[in-house]
Amino acid sequence: MFVKVAVIALSLGSIGTICGAEGGVAKSNPIELNNRGVLLTRQAKYAEAEACYRQALDAWMHVANPDSVARDRAHTLENLGSLMRDTGHYPEAEKDLTQALADLEHAAGNASLDVGEALENLAALYRAEGDRGRAEAAALRADSILEEPARTYNRVLLGAIYNEERRFSEARAMLEPLLSGATEKLGFAVNADLAAVALSERKLDDAERYARTALQFAASGAGPSKVGLAALYNNLGQLYRFQQRYEEAEKAYRKAIDLWTVACGTEHPYVADGLLNFAAFEHERGRDRAAEDLYRRAAGIFERALGADGVETLVARNELGEVLRAEHRYVAAEQISRSSLAAMRMKLPMDDPRLLRAQSNYDRLRSETKRASNGKASGAER
Repeated sequence: MFVKVAVIALSLGSIGTICGAEGGVAKSNPIELNNRGVLLTRQAKYAEAEACYRQALDAWMHVANPDSVARDRAHTLENLGSLMRDTGHYPEAEKDLTQALADLEHAAGNASLDVGEALENLAALYRAEGDRGRAEAAALRADSILEEPARTYNRVLLGAIYNEERRFSEARAMLEPLLSGATEKLGFAVNADLAAVALSERKLDDAERYARTALQFAASGAGPSKVGLAALYNNLGQLYRFQQRYEEAEKAYRKAIDLWTVACGTEHPYVADGLLNFAAFEHERGRDRAAEDLYRRAAGIFERALGADGVETLVARNELGEVLRAEHRYVAAEQISRSSLAAMRMKLPMDDPRLLRAQSNYDRLRSETKRASNGKASGAER
C-alpha cells in the first residue's frame, strides 16, 4: 500500500483538536495530521490512522485557498482510501481512491508519478473486489507511468492479476525477471506469487520450491506482513491438498485463516478467502456439514464487505449451492445456485473460470435432480 507523506510546509496555525497522539491529544495542521496517519498506518493502528486522515481532509477544506493544496488533499484522500481497502471497506475505498485519482489528474497531470501510484492502489482494490478486468487496466496504465522501484511492485501486482486470469505465461514473464537480485520483502513477494502461478498450472514441485524460498525470506525477519504470510500458507494448503498431504493441508489452511484473523479481524474479505479454500478442501474430503458452515461464513463476510451482488459473494454462494446439492437438499441448492449463476452471468465474461465453474455446478445439480425425479416416478409406477 502506498502512503503519501506530505513534505511541503504551510503556515496554517492550529486547526483544532485532532486524533489521539501517543502521550495525549495534540493540535496540528493537515500536513501533520496526514503524516501522523501514515505513521499510525505503518504501526497497524488503523482506527487512529483513519481518524487522522479524516480530520486532515476536513482541515484541508478550511485552508484560505483550497486550490493551492489540492494535490496534498488528494494524497490524504488516497491514503484514506488505501486504508479502507486494506481494512476491508471496499465500497468506501473505491469512492475515495477514484476521487483521489481524479483530483491528482487535475492537479498534477495524467502522466504524473502521483497518478501512477494512485492507479496502482486502485488496481489492488479492483483485484481484491474480484474485478480483474478493471484491475488489469489500472495496473497497465500505472506501469506506463511509474518509475523504479515502484514499477517493480506494480509488476508483481500485474503478475498476480494475470495468474488469476489464467494467463500463466504472461504472469511468469512478468514475475521471473524480477527474481534476480530480489531480496527481503520483494524476494518474498516474487517467490510467493511464482508459487501461486506454478500451483495454478499444477506444477507442484515448482510451486513447493518457490514457496519454500518465500518462507526463507519470511524467516529472515525482513519479509512480509502477516497478511502476505497468510496468503502463502493459504497456497501451501492448496499445494498439500493437490499432493494429497491432507493433514499438512488442513494445518496450512488453519494457519492462514488464523494469521488473517489476527492481522485484519474476523470480518475482513481476506479471512473469507481462506474460508473458501478450506471449505473446498472439506467438501472434497466428504465433510459437507463443515464445508457448508465455512461457505456460509465466507458468503456472509463477502456480502457485508462487497454487497449481495459482489463477485466474491456470488462465488461463495454458488459453492454453497454445490455443497447443498451433495447433501441432496435440492430445493435450497436450486434456489441458491440459479440466482447466483444468473447474477454472475451479468457481471463476468463468458470465459471467466468462475462463471464456467458456476455453470458446471448448476448443470450437475439439474442432472442430479432430474435423475432423482425420474427415480421417484419409476418407484411410483412399480
